[in-house]
Amino acid sequence: MRRFPAVLVLLILALTSCKRTESAPAKTWYDAAPLVESLRPEERADATKSTDLTLYDLDLGLDHDLKKFSLTEDVYFTNTVAPSLSEIVLRVYANATGKQLVALASGKCLDGDECTVSAPAPSVIQVALKKPLERGKRIKIRLALTGTLSSIEPSRTTLLAQGLESMERMGSGKGAGDYGLLAESGGVASFANFYAVLARRSGSSWERGEKSTMGDLGAAGISHVRLKVTAAPDVTIVSSGITTETKPVSATGDAGPEREVHVVAARVRDFALLASRRFESATRKVGGVSVRSHYLAGDEHGGKKVLDAAAASLAVYEKRFGRYPYADLDVVEAPLVGGAGGVEFSGLVTVANMLYRPALSEGPLGMLTKLLGGGMPQMGDITDDMLEFVTAHEVAHQYWPGLVGSDTRRHPYVDESMAQYSAVLYFEDRYGKERAKLEADRQVAANYQMMRLLGGKDAAVDRPVHDFESELAYAGLVYGKGPFFFSELRKTVGDEKFFRVLSAYVKKHRFQEAPTRALVDEMATGKDAQPVAALARRWLDESHGDEDLGGPDVKKLLAGILGPEAAERMGPEMEAAMKLMLRFLSPQKGDDSGAGILDQLLSPKGAP
Repeated sequence: MRRFPAVLVLLILALTSCKRTESAPAKTWYDAAPLVESLRPEERADATKSTDLTLYDLDLGLDHDLKKFSLTEDVYFTNTVAPSLSEIVLRVYANATGKQLVALASGKCLDGDECTVSAPAPSVIQVALKKPLERGKRIKIRLALTGTLSSIEPSRTTLLAQGLESMERMGSGKGAGDYGLLAESGGVASFANFYAVLARRSGSSWERGEKSTMGDLGAAGISHVRLKVTAAPDVTIVSSGITTETKPVSATGDAGPEREVHVVAARVRDFALLASRRFESATRKVGGVSVRSHYLAGDEHGGKKVLDAAAASLAVYEKRFGRYPYADLDVVEAPLVGGAGGVEFSGLVTVANMLYRPALSEGPLGMLTKLLGGGMPQMGDITDDMLEFVTAHEVAHQYWPGLVGSDTRRHPYVDESMAQYSAVLYFEDRYGKERAKLEADRQVAANYQMMRLLGGKDAAVDRPVHDFESELAYAGLVYGKGPFFFSELRKTVGDEKFFRVLSAYVKKHRFQEAPTRALVDEMATGKDAQPVAALARRWLDESHGDEDLGGPDVKKLLAGILGPEAAERMGPEMEAAMKLMLRFLSPQKGDDSGAGILDQLLSPKGAP
């Protein structure tokens, strides 16, 4: 994957029918040197050699209203995956969740190579090669794509609306994976999963579909991206990578004046951009990294909070894990739905705008606060803490799986549970162990408690996404139970070894995909071999969650979220009411008649 850079000109002489010899079109390749500006200086020398990495060269045109786009995409592909390929499969993951937002208009191979390009399924683009591509050989593919962004009503992006929507989806998994990644809402256009990327490989085959759309869908492996985006001059573009040039262009037709923005992003696992006329921004330096927060006008409080959390968490992670590789880190307010608090991309993270709003002391959530006893911490303070935790979680994803890759579909705990634990570690390093314990209960263990209270069962953490029966189980086990494995691992081996091995693990697997249990294996040495192996079995493969984290308990859940004093003030009637609400929300109600549920809730045991 790391070879010397060159602009390769391969002159291939081909015999014509029987008369004379002519030159076939010259095969040209990309130069990685201009791309590496997006990396920190320490990363650049090695990256200039990486011309075997796939390059996605994107020419993106945005309509004036930011609701439609056209895209010409050149894919520079070197066969490093198989002895010989008769076809190359690309995926448009925006289409994988049931919406056909992106369409293939045409496709062809360049530089004299022949192929047939088709779209046998909405998210699949198949490139059938006339001549097999041997290992180490290269090909360029050109695609013409058009797209329409999904439209999201701004009212859907509020905290209350997303909470209710999440409850509705928990049991069925309906709509899983649709987080509004290629969508427009309130003047913000989000472009993620919008271009064609190499499909994942399973053994010797390309993966053409998903058994489940829960969790993160998208590219696997490291690539380069070069982008030219054309949009109205008053539109702000925020993207992965760095902007190398911005220039006005002449108007065409009735479009009015436009502007080109040129971007490069080297060694990324994915690439996203957001466009809006409403963005404001603030910047802070962390070492050699420019950290920027982009937020909507009117959301300055949240935007400044995000900047502070992003900068502080990056500083903690650089100290604990190792050097962040990119020159920039952008954190962007985005109209996420589907219960997502944030979504990560290389060098860029988005945070749901439902978390940026001011204190929620009025309205339905304010009424809930009063019903639960009043005098509790202000809902605005709780929302601020959620915003800080989500930001720290998403920044942690720059390391897992950004810098240290993992199979996010077959073993999602590796990156998601570790990002959760990393966020708790950030609170510990910045505020102390007491605050870290509070956030671990509130932001992590609450996922497990909610799953159990709604009827979900404890189970193994380390399994494929498709093996989780619902979003409720996925959240409870991967986000709620799994992070405590890393906490227990640290206790078992001690701080000195834990952080020494962790930083060595990052250094060893930078820009690669680490084996699934590599970190466990690297901790399980010497006298720690058997205890670590037993710990991994207990937390990752077996079902001891109730023993280790506590069984379903309404008061414990509310104490974690709202504080122990508020939970203690709850009388038996309020506790029964909360259990009744949880029972109705549960996807496994059993006897769901009002009388049946009420009799059970008011029984001496009072179990939901």
